[in-house]
Amino acid sequence: MDIGFVWDADKYQEVQKKHNVQFYEVVFAFDDPDGYDGPDPQEHPDRWMFIGKSVTNRILVIIYVPENEEVHRLITSILSTLNLRV
Repeated sequence: MDIGFVWDADKYQEVQKKHNVQFYEVVFAFDDPDGYDGPDPQEHPDRWMFIGKSVTNRILVIIYVPENEEVHRLITSILSTLNLRV
């Protein structure tokens, strides 16, 4: 099943400026077969975290809310600060 993504325009501009992460990178990272999907470590009840490799080979940490089975609302995305070997 294909998942759609929505991102608040103001929040997206903030993420682009602060973290230099592009929307297409986040969408691509969700296709990483080695990605990790789990609960938000900040323990926000409705939020989840996904860690995956982007099309530019950068490891992204993505916080999102699954709105329904077909749409994820993106909250933020940052570059991983860990030195990971993928």
